[in-house]
Amino acid sequence: MPLKNRLLVVVCVVVVASCEGGHEMTRMFAVAFVVESDPGTRLGGVRVALDGQPIGQSDSHGLVRARIFRLPGERLVVTHECPEGYEAPVEAKRLRLRRFVGIEGSELPVLEVRLRCDPTTRVAAFVVRAKNGADLSVLFNGRIVARTNHLGVAHFSIRARAGSDHAVELDTRAHPRLRPQSPTRLFTLPDANEIFVFDQSFELKSESHRRRRRPKITKIE
Repeated sequence: MPLKNRLLVVVCVVVVASCEGGHEMTRMFAVAFVVESDPGTRLGGVRVALDGQPIGQSDSHGLVRARIFRLPGERLVVTHECPEGYEAPVEAKRLRLRRFVGIEGSELPVLEVRLRCDPTTRVAAFVVRAKNGADLSVLFNGRIVARTNHLGVAHFSIRARAGSDHAVELDTRAHPRLRPQSPTRLFTLPDANEIFVFDQSFELKSESHRRRRRPKITKIE
C-alpha cells in the first residue's frame, strides 16, 4: 500500500476513535436507597434527593427505588430529610454511577445506597435493687420518679439525648439509720436504647444504748 494511503487510513482510525470517546451515551441506572435509624432498623417517611432533585420518599420498609439516566462515572450528591425526632448526618453522601456488564436478558443491576437518620433521643430504662432499702424515694436528676417497694425494688424509664449524663439517687433522709446515706450513681446514655441496673446494699446502724449513770452525791459537811 502506498505511503499516502497508509497515512489516510491512520488518520481515519484516529478520527473514529476520538468521535466514539467524546460522545458517551447516557445510561439507565437502577438505584435503591435504604434508610435506617439504627443498623437493621428501617425508617419510613424520609425524603431523598439527587443533586437537589427529589427522588421519592422511603416506604414502610425504609426503601426508595429510582431509575435515573446519567453518564457512567458521574458523581451525584445524595441528600435526605429525616422526619421529626431524627436527624441526618451533617456530611452529605456521594454516589458514583458505575457501569456494570451483565448477561444479555438479565435484570438491570441495582446500586444500593444506605442512609442514616439518627434518633435525637434515646430510651433508657432503670431498674433499682436496694437491699434493706424498702420504701425509699428514687430521684432522677433531683426529681422523684419512683419509690422502692417492700423488697427494695423500683423501676422507671426516661427519654433523653445520647451522650447526656444523669444522676440517680436513693433518698434516705427519712431513714437516718441506713448506711450509706443517699447514695447516688451517674449514668451516661449511649447512642442506643439501654437498660441500667442500680444495685445498692444498705446496712442498718444500731442505736447505741448508753448506761445511765447515777447522779453523784456530794456530801457537804
